[in-house]
Amino acid sequence: MLPSLAILPAIAGLLPSVSAAALSSNAQKIEDRAITPLACLFFGDIVSPWWLNRCKQHLDMVVIDLRSAEEYAVSHIPGSISAPFEPISAWSQMGPGDLLLELPEYNDLAAFLGSIGVGNSPSTATKIVLVNGVGVPAFPQAAGPRVALTLKFAGLSTGRVAILDGGFPAWTSESLPSTTEVPVPVPKTFISSPDRSFLVDINYVASKINKNRQGIFILDGRDQAVYNGSVLEEWAQRPGHIPSAKNLPTQKVWNPDGSFKSTFELLALLRQQIGYGASRSYGEIIVSCGVGGYASGLYWVLTRMLGFDNVKFFDGSAQQWSNEGYPMEL
Repeated sequence: MLPSLAILPAIAGLLPSVSAAALSSNAQKIEDRAITPLACLFFGDIVSPWWLNRCKQHLDMVVIDLRSAEEYAVSHIPGSISAPFEPISAWSQMGPGDLLLELPEYNDLAAFLGSIGVGNSPSTATKIVLVNGVGVPAFPQAAGPRVALTLKFAGLSTGRVAILDGGFPAWTSESLPSTTEVPVPVPKTFISSPDRSFLVDINYVASKINKNRQGIFILDGRDQAVYNGSVLEEWAQRPGHIPSAKNLPTQKVWNPDGSFKSTFELLALLRQQIGYGASRSYGEIIVSCGVGGYASGLYWVLTRMLGFDNVKFFDGSAQQWSNEGYPMEL
């Protein structure tokens, strides 16, 4: 057992060549490595750079950098694993009909997670912190929620995945250590079952249009100009949105620095669009966007930050809806 820090000056008095301050400092460093700090016992859905720097050495944790390989090579958080979020990557694949950003095959995803050190047995319930970039438009910010959703599909339970608030720029803004050294992950066994409970297909969405009075809302995360048809996205064949869908541009959930807005601000944004027609336990919200990227941001905010448990995710989004000839509304 480490000696109490209170008696270290007395011990130092018996060792003239060692100062009390030095002895106390060394003992504190040993204690920090041996004991999990109290703050590290609280693993939230969003973590701060300070928390991650303090706690990553004390927990069974994998820090995943979702930025490009080039950005990672320049500088990254020590110990973090590079796994860029891209249209064709470990996190997504091309689906039937050339649908973009479709969920990957489960077995491939599970094998990848095991290869980077993510365990899923009761004794190795690895926690994951996702590190994204920040940009305008907010596509880099959307990578964190999209991968978090993919990890939910992989079977990782709630409370196992967090996003670094503000991404890598927030880390550097606090002058925390970075490196170019590439770690070698220790593989673990990842065995689970896919979770499809929150996923809905195009037929399901079609059955829910014009049901706002019943507390069922379709929430479109695209920019307003795209939602109202003023701008046609390259992957959609026709302008407009799913009939009766409300618009909450996902870009609005982040502050200019890439950090998430407060829960109070986020709830106010939601109420502006759907009023009180749906609550945390009443009604249903289906999130959609262009190809499934921004919708992931809405899904994350609604389920993990605001606590809604009645949210569904339409991965095909406007691309599939318009390409398959379903009616569009302007």
